[in-house]
Amino acid sequence: MKLQFLGTGAATGIPLAFCNCAACAKARKLGGREIRRRAAALVDGELLIDLGPDVPAFMAQSGLDLGQVRYLLQTHAHSDHFDAGHLVTRMAEYAVKDVERLEVMASRETLRAMAVWMKTEEPGLELLSEAGQRALNLSLRPIQAGERAQMGPYEITALDSRHDPGQQALVYRIRRAGAALLYATDLLALGEEEWAVLREAPLDVAVLDMTYGAGFNAGGHPDAGQVYGMARRMRQQGILKPSGRVLATHISHEGNGALEEMGQLARPFGVEIAWDGMILEI
Repeated sequence: MKLQFLGTGAATGIPLAFCNCAACAKARKLGGREIRRRAAALVDGELLIDLGPDVPAFMAQSGLDLGQVRYLLQTHAHSDHFDAGHLVTRMAEYAVKDVERLEVMASRETLRAMAVWMKTEEPGLELLSEAGQRALNLSLRPIQAGERAQMGPYEITALDSRHDPGQQALVYRIRRAGAALLYATDLLALGEEEWAVLREAPLDVAVLDMTYGAGFNAGGHPDAGQVYGMARRMRQQGILKPSGRVLATHISHEGNGALEEMGQLARPFGVEIAWDGMILEI
């Protein structure tokens, strides 16, 4: 599998629109890998994880074609992870051409939340109806925490992220041809049930939410210290293959610095800091 990070920032990205803290000021000055769009990722050019607000622009700038994406794994429907305005452009009324049929997988609660967002964009559009799905050239597949499903060539295992119980926010283990990836953005905590599932099949890569820097946690997301602890436990319990890698994403300006500074802090704990556009061959 090939994993590409389309965005590695938290809900506000970096730099924040109106912020002049040291982290945001440095990001504006240095540009490049210091700029973080809202978190999303692409597997093999065909499986998108989260249709966030920054995804189409980043893909277009990178020469990638969102119209060729065949599968969408939606973790939840918060506005930094799902932009209904992008999805409605699949309708014939927008003169869209040569678009692959899209298979969308998410929890039932997240699909309902997505449907509400869609109606704000197109009041007459019912995402959960057959007519709505025909209009958008897509199909919906609900999955719940603890369930496994096949999505094209990918084996998907859904795990409860505990981030938003109202939407049953999920994180996903993705397997293909012996390669295994955990994509766990907006992960509040892994319960013992989730740890047991992960022990079943060692991972090549674990991508973990690291919204806050060590010692800075405003709630709702992990900080660096918690991520270092998860990485240590994964290695101790054989959840990671001997060559397995842990990467941090969904990064905020709160308690975090520039990419190199963060990397120096994380390296002793066996954690790498992802950046927008980073590609991993798994």
